Amino acid sequence: MAHEVGPGMAVSIQYKLRDGRANLLEDTEGPDGDGPVRFIWGMSMVLPGLEKGLEGARPGDVINLVVEPEDAYGTRDESDVFDVDRTEFPDPEAIEVGGEYTAEGDDGTTLTMQILEVHDDHVKVDANHPLAGLTLNYQVRVLDVHPATEEENVMAQAELAERRAPIGEVS
Repeated sequence: MAHEVGPGMAVSIQYKLRDGRANLLEDTEGPDGDGPVRFIWGMSMVLPGLEKGLEGARPGDVINLVVEPEDAYGTRDESDVFDVDRTEFPDPEAIEVGGEYTAEGDDGTTLTMQILEVHDDHVKVDANHPLAGLTLNYQVRVLDVHPATEEENVMAQAELAERRAPIGEVS
């Protein structure tokens, strides 16, 4: 009997992710893909909308999911677009529009910022996730579902503690 995706189940999936205009954002099976995504259902290891949409699925199922921003990377927050003194960057002369930089936020979390504008004395950055505000369209193929082993649970908890952010993000 095939297992269904649900609480405490280890799940392995492949997916294609497209934006609202059908542009391909990620393909885990493609030449640049990272291969199957593995997670334990109910541990907040993937986006809430993706996890919710997979509940009850079985190996071999192909599911099309539409995930709204609130269940993905949230809505855009214009207060996350701000100016940073150019001297705050490790190499102020090498800053280019479109580049990404990582900084530590006031609360100790890692903040990734995309460079929007470069001026003589400051840089305009956007700290929103690149997919914030977008409706995401997943085509998911369920590869495997089985009760999570103790080892898988321990590994998942260690990964969550280390990362403190959901997977399923575009890399």
